[in-house]
Amino acid sequence: MAAAPWPVMVLAHNEERHIAACLDSIFDSEPGRAFDVFVMANGCTDRTEEIVRQYGARRPAVHVISIALGDKCNAWNVFIHETVPAQAPGRPVYFFMDGDARAVPGSFSAMARALESDPRAHAASAVPMSGRSGEADRREILEKRGLVANLYSLRGSFVERLRETGVRIPLKLEGDDGLIGALIKWDLDPKRNKFDDTRIVPCADAGFVFESMSPSRPADWRGYWKRAVRYGRRRFEFQLLGRSLKTNGLAGLPRDITELYKDADSLSVRWNGLYTLPDWFALAAMRRHRR
Repeated sequence: MAAAPWPVMVLAHNEERHIAACLDSIFDSEPGRAFDVFVMANGCTDRTEEIVRQYGARRPAVHVISIALGDKCNAWNVFIHETVPAQAPGRPVYFFMDGDARAVPGSFSAMARALESDPRAHAASAVPMSGRSGEADRREILEKRGLVANLYSLRGSFVERLRETGVRIPLKLEGDDGLIGALIKWDLDPKRNKFDDTRIVPCADAGFVFESMSPSRPADWRGYWKRAVRYGRRRFEFQLLGRSLKTNGLAGLPRDITELYKDADSLSVRWNGLYTLPDWFALAAMRRHRR
């Protein structure tokens, strides 16, 4: 895995506040390691692309992939199906991270070692090192062999299978990392009766940090509400998508997740504590979109 630069995909939509720190964290995490960093700047209307181009002028290993559509799922698809074959083909490992996250030192080598030592695994995942619920989130990833979009890696052979089978994450899907994790544990066969958790190896030594929202900051309240509604939409979308995949396999992946909203009337809001209200708003919006 040390023969070629390690490719890192960074998803960035209007990340002018965080993108330079994100890029710094990649190079600082592994001094002397060669990287190819591809910043998937999707639908940016701020200075994200300008900042990355200036950064790339100092470090030619950083590349801007400018995408007009502001959609993280589409940006992931572009990386897998266009950027990889054109600019980073045949690598044994690929890394993925969000533009508002920062990798902690040693994270990339820890994930690479995990894949080397476990040939059955398709992916290695990092754990959060910050956040109000960081300890609980970290424990859940380690115990349930989970994966989150902030920082993870995929074996090169699995990336090649994604391309060969034409897997594309539906546009506008809220839980892209949830679907990616499920496809990994299904070994790209959604008709399987259960997950194979051994396909993801979580790495306690690989981690990321991010800027947390705080209920003590009034400016974050609107963000909390929007996130709660998005989480509700994610749960409902997964119910619809799960049905489609179990029935049709990979052919059940729609181009756009809203194609499945036609069945939103079959869903219902259940008591979910403080999140019941945002769940209701999420489902109501899905039903309005369908009409």
